[in-house]
Amino acid sequence: MNILVADSGSTKTEWILIGDTLESEPFYSEGLNPYFKTESQIHEVIEREVQPKIEEINIDKIFFYGAGCSSESNCDIVKKSIADTFGSSDVYIQSDLLAAAIACFGRSPGVACILGTGSNACIYNGERIVDQIPSLGFTLGDEGSGGYFGKKILRSYFYNQMPDDLKTALNQKFDMKLDSILEQVYHRSTPNRFVASFAYVLAEYSDHPFIHQIVEEGFSDFINHQLAYFKDLSGMKLGFVGSIAAIHHTILREVLQRKGLQPDVIIQKPIKRLTRFHLRYSNN
Repeated sequence: MNILVADSGSTKTEWILIGDTLESEPFYSEGLNPYFKTESQIHEVIEREVQPKIEEINIDKIFFYGAGCSSESNCDIVKKSIADTFGSSDVYIQSDLLAAAIACFGRSPGVACILGTGSNACIYNGERIVDQIPSLGFTLGDEGSGGYFGKKILRSYFYNQMPDDLKTALNQKFDMKLDSILEQVYHRSTPNRFVASFAYVLAEYSDHPFIHQIVEEGFSDFINHQLAYFKDLSGMKLGFVGSIAAIHHTILREVLQRKGLQPDVIIQKPIKRLTRFHLRYSNN
């Protein structure tokens, strides 16, 4: 049996092909968030960036976990796009939040959190998500995410609240003219990805006091708003998935500890753990 597993964020999608005697290296396509791409656009990306990597291999099952796949209508958009390419394959579409839960806990219960381009959190009972915060997205929510930090960085730059050395770093990497920034944010199709790209400065200058403070505040906001939604987390395992969580794991642990919480697992990418999960359980 050949199984294709995908973990899709708003920025990129990571794919792995697994079978009885093979496991491909991860390969990548554009992010396939149905909030930002139409059915035809998703289909075009799959045909252009995924199908050539599979070549003549017959795919039996496809497990696609994606940002934006929390509603039935959005899942249908992605499913139709994939089915148009892979025809007879069994296609399963689930949210990136379920991917995070499976990657963190397998078939054990826990609280799974995403801190990547966006952010989210849920309670997982070992089989399915039983409670999750309302996902308010890039504009209204996403505390502690790349998009959240990107907005804080841009505001501090234009409000003249950023130290000069960090301003210089941004000027060297980005077109920081206000007109250019506003064009990308208000007139292009993926403002969340654009704004989140400014979070690169968090990793490049992680020891900078200004950056340390921003990251601390962002993680505190995530805990105070998203984790606090669940009222009582006592006795629950806590897991984090995403580049922001993984890169800044030391600060994340410090902030959690001050709130009386302790993460059991912090991983950057869920795809390898998803692969092992499906290798173990797909035939059951």
